[in-house]
Amino acid sequence: MSTDFLAPGRLWLLLVVALLAVGYVVVLRWRKAATVRFTQVELLDRVAPQRPRWRRHVVAALQLVGLALAVVAVARPVERRTETTTTEGRIVVLFDVSLSMMADDVAPRRFEAAQEAARNFVDEVDPGVEVGLIGFSGSVGVDVDPTLDRAAMLRGIDNLELAEATAIGDALSAGTKLLVNAADPNDDSGQPPGVMVLLSDGETTVGRLTSDGATEAADAGIPVYTIAFGTDSGTIRDPESGDVVSVPVRPADLELVAETTGGQAFEARTGDELASAYDQIAESLGETIGEPVEIVTELTWRWALAAFVCLGLAWALSLWWLRGMV
Repeated sequence: MSTDFLAPGRLWLLLVVALLAVGYVVVLRWRKAATVRFTQVELLDRVAPQRPRWRRHVVAALQLVGLALAVVAVARPVERRTETTTTEGRIVVLFDVSLSMMADDVAPRRFEAAQEAARNFVDEVDPGVEVGLIGFSGSVGVDVDPTLDRAAMLRGIDNLELAEATAIGDALSAGTKLLVNAADPNDDSGQPPGVMVLLSDGETTVGRLTSDGATEAADAGIPVYTIAFGTDSGTIRDPESGDVVSVPVRPADLELVAETTGGQAFEARTGDELASAYDQIAESLGETIGEPVEIVTELTWRWALAAFVCLGLAWALSLWWLRGMV
C-alpha cells in the first residue's frame, strides 16, 4: 500500500503557508521591539493592556496547520493498494504417484525429482495465491485443500506415496470439482475458478478417460498445464515378479488435456527441464488467473475535513480567548 497525489504540483502552495508562518514570527519580533521603546511603564499598561500571549500563538498555529492541511487536500492525496480476488488466486497441482514414477532415468528417481521440483514451484507461487494438491495413482485423493499455508502444502508433497495404476481422467475430474466448490458463487468477474498443473509420466490405465476429465475441466473454464516427465528409456522392477518393466514417458494424453482446456503442454526429460517447465508455468499463471487489480482511494475529503476542524477550532478559540483584544 502506498500514498501519493493526483496533483502534486499544488503542494507548492505550502510555501505560501510557510511564508505566512515567517511573517507571523516577524510581526511578533517587531511588536516586541516597538513595545520596548516605551519608557513610561504606566502609560504602556494603559495603551497596551496585558494580552493572552500563549493563547494567540495557539490560535495562529491552528490557522497555519489548517491552511497546510487544506493545501494537501487540494493536491488530491490518494491511497493505492493491489488486491487479488480469491477466484483469481487458486492452483491445484495434480501429482502422478503411480509405480512408474520409481523409474531412475531421472536422478535419483522420477518421483523424488518431481517432489523437489513441486516444492520449488510452490515456493515461487505468489503468497496471495492458494495452492492445493491431489495425488493420484489408481485412486485419487485430495492431499491438501487449496490454502495459503505453504508449510501444509510442502508437507503434503513430502507425504505422497507411490501406488499402482494411473487415473488421469479421475484426477482431472476431482481437481475440477475442488476448484469449482472453492470458488465464490457470487463472483461474476468471468475469471476461471483456478488452474490446474498436471504432472505425469504416463497415460490413463483405470477410471475415466483422460479426454472426459479434460472436457469437464474445459466446461468449467479451467485451463490445465501439463508436464510429461521422464524419458523413453525409463524402467522399473516389478515389485511382485521382480521383472524389469519398461515405462517410457507418454505425452500424447497430456498434450490432449492442454489443448482441450486452453492450457499448455510441456515435456521434461531431466530435473532441470522439469524445474524450467514449472518456471514457465508460474510466469504464465499471471495472465491466466488475472493480474492484481490496483485499488485507488482518494483521501481528499479526509484532509479537507481535518483542515475544516483546525480552522473552525481556531475561529472558536479566537472568539473566546481573544475577544478583549478588539
